[in-house]
Amino acid sequence: MPHAKMLSSHHSISFTGALLLLLSSSVTAFLSSSSSTLPQCNPSYRQITSSPSSSSLYAASIVENYPKETTNNNNPQKAKSTTLKHKPPKTLPNGATITLVGAGPGSPDLLTVAAHRIITDPTNFIIVDRLVSQEILDLIEGEYRVANKHPGCQSKAQEEIYEWCKVGLEEGRHVVRLKIGDPFVFGRGGEEVLEFREFGVEPTVIPGVSAAFSAPLLGSIPVTHRGVSNQVVMCTGYGRNNTSPDLIQYHKEQTVVFLMAVGRLRTLCHNLVTKANFPVDTPVGIVERAGCPDQRTVVGTMETIADLAEKYDVRPPSTIVVGEVVNVLLTEEDFGKEVFECEMQQGLVQSV
Repeated sequence: MPHAKMLSSHHSISFTGALLLLLSSSVTAFLSSSSSTLPQCNPSYRQITSSPSSSSLYAASIVENYPKETTNNNNPQKAKSTTLKHKPPKTLPNGATITLVGAGPGSPDLLTVAAHRIITDPTNFIIVDRLVSQEILDLIEGEYRVANKHPGCQSKAQEEIYEWCKVGLEEGRHVVRLKIGDPFVFGRGGEEVLEFREFGVEPTVIPGVSAAFSAPLLGSIPVTHRGVSNQVVMCTGYGRNNTSPDLIQYHKEQTVVFLMAVGRLRTLCHNLVTKANFPVDTPVGIVERAGCPDQRTVVGTMETIADLAEKYDVRPPSTIVVGEVVNVLLTEEDFGKEVFECEMQQGLVQSV
């Protein structure tokens, strides 16, 4: 029986191959005699009739360019994401281009070479996030505008940013969108790319050094350490429409890094303890203005850190680190005289 099954399969393959050969010959003959009647409904379709294999090339072209059907007609957002789209050109007809650049955590020394080159070009038109440090702003040699992205007015400020970008593109300029940290780590980078595509231009992207990893280390806090933390979770303090994001449950060998969360630190700590089962004595560190001359590191616990942040008037940009790694590298010398006046977990401030 197995032998008979193998023969049956062989004959089936042979028949299929013959049928495909016949169809291919028919399509080729049809195209040769009717090339002038090829469909013209979509300008992206290509006519290729100059070679013997034109039928296969033409078919491949149609498959490549034909819009894919959406898989969920009841969900417009999902349907939009599953529709085949082509990227627009990087350069507009008037010569305009746009570049999305990460500025790093704050220190000019942590700018990438590419970012430094772009922001020091006096011909570029640079649109800057509010939290980009003054030390980096001082490097800009051309025209720049700073977005007024204060809490509660982010949407209006984002619209203003897009309007400035449009103006620059219409004037045929190289528009540079300069964002703190890495634009794609809770920085709306993807959203801005999609918006720029609606403008008809594909942005060039220059990644930045993310504060999620660099800021803790600048404050002498590693995000992982053998035997202490074997996993890192990055979270934002604000979800869409200023909602609170879901919190991951406590794990002793885990580091949680929060970006853009210092404004709701007290609520965050309360939720971590009551909803995510974090012990109240879990170490917490805040690194404020990482890499800048006035950088500060504030250390406490889940129970004390909100009071300390208020006492020392901690402000954005700040990176919050939660977990046992907070105490791995910090020593008494890091905090000078402060360490002799209070216990480590009661709160210490380090200024660089």
